[in-house]
Amino acid sequence: MFLQSIHNYRAVAIIAIVMSHSYIYGFINTDGIISVIKNILTGGTALFVFISGYMFHHIFYKRYQYKLFMKGKFERIIVPYLILTSLAIPLVYLIKSGFFAADADYYRIVFFSKDDSSFTTAIKYYLTGRMLTAYWYIPFAILLFLVSPFHFKFIELSRRTQIIIITLFSVISIFLHRSYENINPIQMLVYFTPFYLAGIYISLYREEINKNCGIKSLILLSIAVILAFYQYIQGHVGSYSKNIFEYAGIDIMFIQKMFLSIGLYFLLETFVFKTKLTDLISDTSFAIFFIHPWVLTTIKRLPFLNHPESTNIPYYLVTCFVVITLSMLIAIALNKLLTGKVKSRYIIGY
Repeated sequence: MFLQSIHNYRAVAIIAIVMSHSYIYGFINTDGIISVIKNILTGGTALFVFISGYMFHHIFYKRYQYKLFMKGKFERIIVPYLILTSLAIPLVYLIKSGFFAADADYYRIVFFSKDDSSFTTAIKYYLTGRMLTAYWYIPFAILLFLVSPFHFKFIELSRRTQIIIITLFSVISIFLHRSYENINPIQMLVYFTPFYLAGIYISLYREEINKNCGIKSLILLSIAVILAFYQYIQGHVGSYSKNIFEYAGIDIMFIQKMFLSIGLYFLLETFVFKTKLTDLISDTSFAIFFIHPWVLTTIKRLPFLNHPESTNIPYYLVTCFVVITLSMLIAIALNKLLTGKVKSRYIIGY
């Protein structure tokens, strides 16, 4: 059954992800309301993971077969990642950027090393997705899909056991934090698993949970905003990250994003709407994910653009609009251009 609310949720999630990757284009200051907004927008990946968990139960559970499930993910996610990564890594090498640069910053990076050969660095880029903004998500997502038998088993457990498992994983994530520089897919798998399981859980008990959605959304989103403000007054803006075996206290962002993910779900269940633009953004969301880092990188290097060095909200909003629009148009153009030749889904996931 098609769910317009989840379709809209996917559009909201990709917009938040693009906006969080565009801060350097006019959304720079870390004072006051801007910091609170940044704390809300940053970490939008959690929304994507929540949706993925929800759809795993809603779409795949009843007809789940591991080989077929992984085949679909291989075609739509892994193949595009390998193709686009194989384009990005040589470019990074040619311009001597990233970890190919002579003065590369290895501060707190435990996986890359200044002693690595160019070939070793390239392999590590494939394993981590570190060569482009946001591409770290794919190695993590591959691990997430590989352990799908665990998610299938989770659905068949008692409700009490499911709640205990989500709680235990959440406690682990709160102290684990995200991987520094998103460099460790295994750490990211553990960290984001509670969002995936929460999505499964809510889909599983959808009819019962959806009662009083309006009130629930108000409460949960209010708590999320309060936590985002608390992060700010504690002097923290953005995600908490560290190496896997370090101790760095409680990850408030994780708690905030859990309230935000579920609160946003209830909000979009309360106010179900349908627009052509929202549907288009949702339909192309994964392609936008793959393409927008390329658009951002291009914008960054255009010699005729003088990007603001302080906060300029109109410039920031226009940049976000341009990045989303261009990414979407490129996805649509490639889809039409490659139909009947090379399926565009093998290149951009759409």
